[in-house]
Amino acid sequence: MFPVALAFTLLAASAQDLLSSGQKAFEAGDFARAESLFRQHLKAHPASAEALSNLAAIHSRRGEFSEAVTLYQKALKANPSLTPIHFNLAVAHLRAGNYPQALAGFRTFLKSHPKETRARELLGIALVETGELKQAITELETVLRDAPSQASAVFSLAYAHARAGDAEKGAALLRRLDSHPGQARLIEGLIEFRRERYEEAKSLFETSLKSDPANAAAWAALGRLYLFRNQDEPAIHHLQQALKLSPHNAEVCYQLGALYDRTGRTAQAKSLLERSLQLRARNPGPHYALAKIDLRESRPAAAIPRLESAAKFAPEADAIQLLLGRAYQAAGQPEKAKAAFAEVRRLQQSRLKQQQEALENQLVLGPER
Repeated sequence: MFPVALAFTLLAASAQDLLSSGQKAFEAGDFARAESLFRQHLKAHPASAEALSNLAAIHSRRGEFSEAVTLYQKALKANPSLTPIHFNLAVAHLRAGNYPQALAGFRTFLKSHPKETRARELLGIALVETGELKQAITELETVLRDAPSQASAVFSLAYAHARAGDAEKGAALLRRLDSHPGQARLIEGLIEFRRERYEEAKSLFETSLKSDPANAAAWAALGRLYLFRNQDEPAIHHLQQALKLSPHNAEVCYQLGALYDRTGRTAQAKSLLERSLQLRARNPGPHYALAKIDLRESRPAAAIPRLESAAKFAPEADAIQLLLGRAYQAAGQPEKAKAAFAEVRRLQQSRLKQQQEALENQLVLGPER
């Protein structure tokens, strides 16, 4: 974390002892004493950005990210010129799973500190989490140009390439980092999954977990593999473990919620799907899954805005348009239903045309080598 909490110059003599003593206690890991000293200072100086930021850092170290976010925001309000606080605030958002807010914080910080490599790397990680893979790759490549041996950036970039469908680039990056076997096996497994080599992927994910049993991403990867194979119970088990380790992972909330619904646990499904949307509102999947529940429970009026949102975020998904048409029908809106079904036909015809063109090109040019 950027050392804002420990870098302020000491204030006036009356406040100096409390702040400096609190900072020394913080450095020594005595958070209880540090918190007491900072709170004493705040009683006399409630708008002290230094004390507020220090107190926020304590909450962040304890994993109390919502409290940390609130205090960092108060510190910035008290003194907007303390731009390094934007970094600490963004880190708290990132660790809490508030990825859009983290993006905004890192970008604001980088305007004032454009050469801070760690901030740029964390911006790239946040972009991966929000699915903005092209931007993530750009940021992480910039980091590696400046710090080519930064292991965490290599892993993040390899993961971003694998997520974006370029397995070869991901594999090439990983060959540089066999000194981190758990993470390397995880990314290799993701690459094998992209290549549809599922047994190899499963073995690599399991090896990753043996190396690091607390790796939430490896638990989630195995859960997704079982989900892909329609093995619901092992998928649920692994995704539950992932969620325990990473409770603010929007994608895991969505996948586990969809599985709960598929296995008849509808109340739990709704809770997780709503939670997923709180973490990442622009994900079409939870909107679609919740709309399916609404329609099944004869609530087309509730399903329609969910599906309209899903269609906005995934305009090429004909399954969303098809369900939207059915929702309009059930709600007594025949003209809108007709338009939605027409869009389904257009999307399907467009996809068929693209497939035919790809086949014709392959026949003319021969298979790629």
